[in-house]
Amino acid sequence: MSEFSTAEIHTNERLLRSDVTLEECKKIEKVLRKNNISYFEKWKFHTGLFHVISSRKNSKCDIYIHSDSIERAKQALGIQTTK
Repeated sequence: MSEFSTAEIHTNERLLRSDVTLEECKKIEKVLRKNNISYFEKWKFHTGLFHVISSRKNSKCDIYIHSDSIERAKQALGIQTTK
């Protein structure tokens, strides 16, 4: 048995933007790559009957950034930070 349970595993990724469309995602990706900031996209695809009705163009994603780079990413994208 593992020494750590899955509930104890923590990641250093922080949510940058939620429910981003494909078009927005491409724009954000371009800025992040230009500034050498790594990111992770978690796509929300429809399943079941909604998958048949909805196209992938209507899918949304959440964009995650490492906690060490979150302020740089927000600055590169022009997102106001509150402290």
